[in-house]
Amino acid sequence: MPELPDVETFKRYLDTTSLHQQISRVHVESAYVLKGVSGRELAHRLKGRCFESSRRHGKHLFVRADGDIWLRLHFGMTGSLRYFQRNKQAPPHTRVLFIFVNTHRLAFEDQRKFGEVGLVKDVDEFLRKRALGPDALDVSLSQFREIFEKHRGAVKAILLNQKLIAGIGNIYADEILFRARMHPSTEIARLNDKALTKLFRATHYVLERAITARADTNQIPRSWLLPHRGKGGKCPRCGRELKSATIGGRTAWFCPHCQKRTSRS
Repeated sequence: MPELPDVETFKRYLDTTSLHQQISRVHVESAYVLKGVSGRELAHRLKGRCFESSRRHGKHLFVRADGDIWLRLHFGMTGSLRYFQRNKQAPPHTRVLFIFVNTHRLAFEDQRKFGEVGLVKDVDEFLRKRALGPDALDVSLSQFREIFEKHRGAVKAILLNQKLIAGIGNIYADEILFRARMHPSTEIARLNDKALTKLFRATHYVLERAITARADTNQIPRSWLLPHRGKGGKCPRCGRELKSATIGGRTAWFCPHCQKRTSRS
């Protein structure tokens, strides 16, 4: 499932390929992914306009068209973007196709159709209505501490709560906790300032390093948990078998030897 590093990669890809080009038409292959807008309205509102800039918040990507119209993209479980020339075949799971005057195209593809495409008038208002927390890379250490000190529960569940911190999903939550050497079921109340600082630094390091790798698992270091995560996987630190547990309704993978439950001191 696309998480913050994936969506930031999509943002940079769109910025590089698709800005400042006039849209000649929009073709909706599957209206199922449209939210709050019809295919006809989407095409009408964007025709003749250009994408001028983009903004990411958590797992959402917003693309501003001239005239202050914001296209909203959420990538669900299998969403992605593909820019290609007219003589190339569209990706097989294209759901919405933006066709530019220069005949190049930008496809929003999504095999499982859990993604969302819509229009918003005001991004900040949308974020407030969705009650999304601050972006994981915009949170300061003091904000991070305040968020954790105000809540109770397992540390992994807090990292996954988009209303508290936006952008972290199941895979990178496991990676952050592995780097912080923290058991995913550790209770928030047991984390002291030192542990919270360590968790904050691990969060920023993992997300920023994953963005540098373009969220490509083939470029993720073998010393990370991600390449070994899953049944039969071995800890890249100690070589012991990884374990799994259900925490907050999600499967967590971890090394029980390297990741201990933190004790407040």
